[in-house]
Amino acid sequence: MPRRSTRSRSRGRAEPTPKKTPTTPKSKKKTAAPAVQEGPSMLPEGAEVMARWPGSSLYFKAKINYVRSDDNEYDVEYENGTVYTIKAKDVYRQQSMVMKKASSRARSKSRGRSPARRKSNKAETTADIVDSPAEKPAEPEVKVSKVSKVEKIEKVKMLKAETPTRVSARIAAKAISDGFSDDESEKVKLAPNPELPDARGKKRGWSFEWVWALVFMLLFPAILVSLHRLCQTGCKLEVPKFSKNVNDYVDKESLMLLIGFCTVLDALSFLPVGAVVNGRRMNGFLSLMILLAAVPALVYFKVPINIVSKKYFTMVTGTVLFSYLTALLSLILSRWGTKSNINAKGNTGNLLVDFFNGREMNPKHLKMDWKLQTLRFSMMTLAVLNVLLVTDNVISVREKVSPALILSATFQVLYAMDALFFEEYFFMSHDAMNTGYGWSLISSYTFFPFIPTLITRFLIENPTSLQWYYLAAIGLMNALGYVIYRSSETQRCEFAKNPNNPSLAHLETLTTAGNKKIIVSGWWGLVRYPNYLGEILMSWSWILPAGSTALVPYYLPVVTTLMLVVRTHQINQKNKRKYGAAWNSYSEKVRSNIIPKVY
Repeated sequence: MPRRSTRSRSRGRAEPTPKKTPTTPKSKKKTAAPAVQEGPSMLPEGAEVMARWPGSSLYFKAKINYVRSDDNEYDVEYENGTVYTIKAKDVYRQQSMVMKKASSRARSKSRGRSPARRKSNKAETTADIVDSPAEKPAEPEVKVSKVSKVEKIEKVKMLKAETPTRVSARIAAKAISDGFSDDESEKVKLAPNPELPDARGKKRGWSFEWVWALVFMLLFPAILVSLHRLCQTGCKLEVPKFSKNVNDYVDKESLMLLIGFCTVLDALSFLPVGAVVNGRRMNGFLSLMILLAAVPALVYFKVPINIVSKKYFTMVTGTVLFSYLTALLSLILSRWGTKSNINAKGNTGNLLVDFFNGREMNPKHLKMDWKLQTLRFSMMTLAVLNVLLVTDNVISVREKVSPALILSATFQVLYAMDALFFEEYFFMSHDAMNTGYGWSLISSYTFFPFIPTLITRFLIENPTSLQWYYLAAIGLMNALGYVIYRSSETQRCEFAKNPNNPSLAHLETLTTAGNKKIIVSGWWGLVRYPNYLGEILMSWSWILPAGSTALVPYYLPVVTTLMLVVRTHQINQKNKRKYGAAWNSYSEKVRSNIIPKVY
């Protein structure tokens, strides 16, 4: 039974004990908000709970599938089978979700007690909650001191304040506002599942997300193929001409090269070398070194490495085909994946949307991490393609190799080596933590190697002669971009791993309302996104050796710059909602997003 309140009794009430001063002791006054958890500990897996549907103020029956104690979150499965990751504050036990409102009130026979006093007495109890097995699960009784009663009628959460006295009116009103989460104070959005009603009690209408998924799945491959088709005729900016012969796009030897390369890459991932991070062996850099070391052996044994240059276009189209097959295979295998690994955006029931977004977050099949392997494929392909293309050019033209070609290719190889040397930081990226393994992510990584190598192929077919000081300036630009990118990215990732890292003690931080910290000094005190500044400088240094004779190779730096600018606006809005006043304070101190004093 709930224990009695320690508050003093109301004035005018009959007491069996001697009269006391009617004043309420300040030291014992309790004002409690509606309890949402039964203590600081997390609820166990398998618990039957009431969970708030994302984007609405409605609560539905659900079951906890996985407990994320570090993030104070749960993976819950609703009755319709949908799985979402929900904040702990939005998950309640079914036994303690509803605060019972008494169906009847016994009339006191005391003379000095008025009806208003009787109402007040019902509210004057403590905020402690005791789950008794003898009580009915549907009607748990919770008594709260000076707190409003809450009713649950037909799965709709309602908070109603009773203000029996002038003193308790303000406290009861405050309890109402505390009963809602921060998200509920915003405009209610439609529930994303069409089988569940939204906050207005209506079912959701048609969703056209599948249309955008289909457009992107056709548009991105078309852009990639068009760029390479244009560069077959000098990289001039014009309408590309496509062949109607299927053999010009699908080639057996190209597909065999891709399959062989992926097989070697997967085999190298089992090398028992390197540190183990999150259960994965960090041997990507060693694997890349083995592949690059094999190139001189191929030259020595006179293996025809010029096949890469001859079959380059069909390798691009073959990679597009592989991206679709990989996404399809991942979608099929996700049916046997764990529920805690389900991606909410890829579990909609619409085949195109699930195919595009990915049904699993981090698929692990055949003892391999598919996301990590996709990153390795991207970086190793970029490095190996550049080395093979330049080596073939050196063999064919000998001493007439363009310094601009060597410079641009070197920048790209160093970029790939850096990504794999620090591949453990990949697990702290947005793609690793928040993006499902669908065609959207797979295509972005598998297509990437064939965009920078457009510059390499252009410089091979159109050698440029630049003054040494111009090349030196480009080299300094790349070095500056790399220093900014690597140092800021290392600070960000190491701080995310351990905010109390002694090597980061010199950095100033700002504590947010959620007891999280933001770096506000160093590179992060200069601009809000110094890592984006480094990426932009590096991407432009790759194309500048090509001069300005063609515009198609400039696709990479232009698109990279535009995408990062758009992303800064998106992250600004997200961080403003997430960190509130702390982010506003940081924004006032650091006003530039990417370029100091400019943007």
